[in-house]
Amino acid sequence: MREIAGKKTGRRVNRPYAIEITLTPLIDAVLVLLIIFMVAMPIMQNMIQVELPTSSTNDDASALEPVTVYLDKNKTIFIEEQKTSPDSFLKDLENTIALRGGGDQVVMIKADQSVSYGDVVHMVDDIKYLGGVRYVALATEKYSKIS
Repeated sequence: MREIAGKKTGRRVNRPYAIEITLTPLIDAVLVLLIIFMVAMPIMQNMIQVELPTSSTNDDASALEPVTVYLDKNKTIFIEEQKTSPDSFLKDLENTIALRGGGDQVVMIKADQSVSYGDVVHMVDDIKYLGGVRYVALATEKYSKIS
């Protein structure tokens, strides 16, 4: 720049202002929406209120004891300690479930550890497609460390 008689002359460089996007209002709005949804979701889930009738009997007592199926190391199948053949296994299991009152029964499989994994999975798949079975459980023994 040049100075003429104590005055600065010359071109002034105009720098463009840096455009700043402030995120604070956006973050505030998102947090407010998050809080609104956090408060509203439990209220919306509890909109349906049903008062269930009472009963003097407890029908879940039979569901507490599972139907037990045993599979020994020779691949012999037992239903509640009664021997059955692989061909009539599903029919016998269905009859046992029907004798216990039908639907929502739990079937517990107690298979010998020497039986192949594939045989146990095949048995579980067959039982799952049977009517009246809520779920199939596999029995195990508690692992204890030998010191």
